[in-house]
Amino acid sequence: MTAVVRPVPALRSLPGLTTATAAVCVAALAALGAAGHGGFASDPVGAVALATAAVGSALAALRLGRSGHVAAGRLAAGLAASLLAYLALAVVAVAAVAAGYPWAGPAVAAWNSAWIPPLALLQLTASAAVRTGTATPMTHRYVGAALGAATLVNALLTTASEPFDGLPTIAGESWRTALAPAGATITLLGVAALLLLPATLWRAALGSHHSVRARLGVAAAATTAAPLTVVFCLLLAVARAPGDVEPSLGSVAFLVALSGAAVFAVACAVTAARGAAAPRRVATVVRGTGLAAAALLVVGAGTLVAAPGSSLGPTSVALVVSALTVAVGGGAWAGTGRLAALLTAAPAVPPTAPVTPRGGAEGTNGGGAAGTTNVIEPAVPAGPAVDAAGPAGAGSPGASGAGAEAGAGPVSVGGLTAREREVLAALAEGASNAGIAAQLVVSERTVDAHLRAIFVKLDLTPGGDTNRRVRAARIWLEHARQPR
Repeated sequence: MTAVVRPVPALRSLPGLTTATAAVCVAALAALGAAGHGGFASDPVGAVALATAAVGSALAALRLGRSGHVAAGRLAAGLAASLLAYLALAVVAVAAVAAGYPWAGPAVAAWNSAWIPPLALLQLTASAAVRTGTATPMTHRYVGAALGAATLVNALLTTASEPFDGLPTIAGESWRTALAPAGATITLLGVAALLLLPATLWRAALGSHHSVRARLGVAAAATTAAPLTVVFCLLLAVARAPGDVEPSLGSVAFLVALSGAAVFAVACAVTAARGAAAPRRVATVVRGTGLAAAALLVVGAGTLVAAPGSSLGPTSVALVVSALTVAVGGGAWAGTGRLAALLTAAPAVPPTAPVTPRGGAEGTNGGGAAGTTNVIEPAVPAGPAVDAAGPAGAGSPGASGAGAEAGAGPVSVGGLTAREREVLAALAEGASNAGIAAQLVVSERTVDAHLRAIFVKLDLTPGGDTNRRVRAARIWLEHARQPR
């Protein structure tokens, strides 16, 4: 299904405006840092990283909007704005503390919570890039609500004892939290929210076929960057105690990691929105995500092993860390390689079968729960995909396997409703029932009902040797090839 390109005048000036605002914030932080204020919050490396990520997100927003992915473009614009807000709040907080203003505490608290919205927005951008339709999915609503609540609660309940005075963010003793149980509960909900879209998209990628699977895999990897960033933040805290990492260095590293996650996510969103993803690009994205997770695991384990209280000597620590690096890194390299191959595997081409409507496999899932072997490559350009899929559905039929029976003319699908045509088009792309549901933002039960109606209208009854999902998709593609 081809995305409809719509004008996006609001996004045209976004890159320039973002660049100018980011430059002003970086210059202001540099001036405050040169005056001895702010510590890591005014560190030029972290400031430039956030500014670069904001500009990159703005450029991605423009590209997504121009390609017709308006929702993804707006979310990418929101990501750029949230990164700029993080920079601007740093300027305000550092300046307020330096000047001794009475409202410095709330300003610091607001800045200390401003890293959460970018995590939500980078996930939502990647997820929206593989959707069609204008409805907002419940998964998006939950992520936005949970992370918004976490931001608000963190800003209201957390105060700094000595902000920017030698006790950076990852130093736990520099912050006090009121109503700790409530804060912990909201934090857990926020973490759960960050895991929702990666789990949904990975399930979708492995449940669909060919170009749909590849695009979903890229989007899934993009959303995984957010929880990995949180894990990295936690490892920084571990690296400080029981480890021996300088807090300021760790805090700057976190700002760089957050910026890198944002750039990675919007780049993946643009890639997924283009349609079919090249195998090499998919492999790069998947391997990069897997190796980043493996590196975090090795760093975390190595920090604990090398802690001052550890009974292991330097030689033993080096051996343990080396063994972990080889085992975890090698496993991640091999595993992500296989995953990338699976996401980009060319579909098997079945023998030519008649395309007359009657004679299909049983059920609306048509064998999809266990996968199907008669999967054909799509014969029409792929449009935006889905962001959730359940059991593997039928594959994407195409020209090589959709040949008509001798003497059989083109099959019309004019009797279908507009929604049924959307369902059938998504089916022909390779989406499973859950994938179609997520793409069109309806329930799987509704998809099942539409498929039953489609099979009846196309006279595809159970029985025979061919999966009727595949036959229905062939009918759709043959109809799509008819001269208009």
